[in-house]
Amino acid sequence: MSDENNEYRGWLAPEGTTPPADEPPPPLPDPEIPVWAPFLALAAALFIVLLIGGTAIALLDAADPDFESDDLPVGVTLALTGFQNLVFVFAAYITIKLALGRTTRADFGLTPVRKVGEAVGWAALVYVGFWFITALLAGIFGTPDEQALVQDVKAEDSFVVLAAYAVTICLVAPVVEELFFRGFMFGALAKRLGPWWGMGITGVVFAIGHAPAPAISLIALGVFGVGLCLLYWRTQSIVPCMALHALNNAITFGVTKELDPAVFAAVVVGSVGVVSGAAQAFSSRRSVAA
Repeated sequence: MSDENNEYRGWLAPEGTTPPADEPPPPLPDPEIPVWAPFLALAAALFIVLLIGGTAIALLDAADPDFESDDLPVGVTLALTGFQNLVFVFAAYITIKLALGRTTRADFGLTPVRKVGEAVGWAALVYVGFWFITALLAGIFGTPDEQALVQDVKAEDSFVVLAAYAVTICLVAPVVEELFFRGFMFGALAKRLGPWWGMGITGVVFAIGHAPAPAISLIALGVFGVGLCLLYWRTQSIVPCMALHALNNAITFGVTKELDPAVFAAVVVGSVGVVSGAAQAFSSRRSVAA
């Protein structure tokens, strides 16, 4: 038998063998996001925010002799916060796109909640646990000092500025932070390292991301971050995480400003309703084929 007849599939068949029938190649494994990718995305986002934000502040400082970079005007602070949110979401989006070749809602954990009662139960358990740990830490180490943002909100009297703060704190922050930390970071780490390692690492990064703040506050936020990861893992959706995050931020905002009970209730119910309703509707929306 000639070498030409014996050669198949890239190797030389022994004498007397028959080439096997053509078989479909085994399917390639699904692509996954590398473990280091979320951290690279976080570092890149912070670099861009610091570069663009620092440049903008330097230009304002050069243009206005009365401008104080240590005490930014509210408008500048809110604008930089909005820019930061966009950069973080884009960093997560482009990282998933490069790693997987596509970016879908499910890659961010944006899947509709199927068992609402179960999701509410897990959310309540996580929130009670968070406040228990917070109270325990305060009882042992004392009440931590107020963060700068809390002081700014407490000192603000303008309705327009307070409304902008409320939108940023109660609506935008829960959506952006859940997309990045739970949907993107925890989702990627849990697949490669397992859910428990993913929860721990994401909780730590989530807490550090809120620095500078008192150590007690960072520990409590780390616990909250782990609890939100647990909520996502149990419900397989970040919609309950967004709702719980909005609830916590709205309560904090209402307590900080000592809102009238009716206004307090409206802020809390409105924040949770808008965030959870919009996220659930977006998650449930059918994709339109091109």
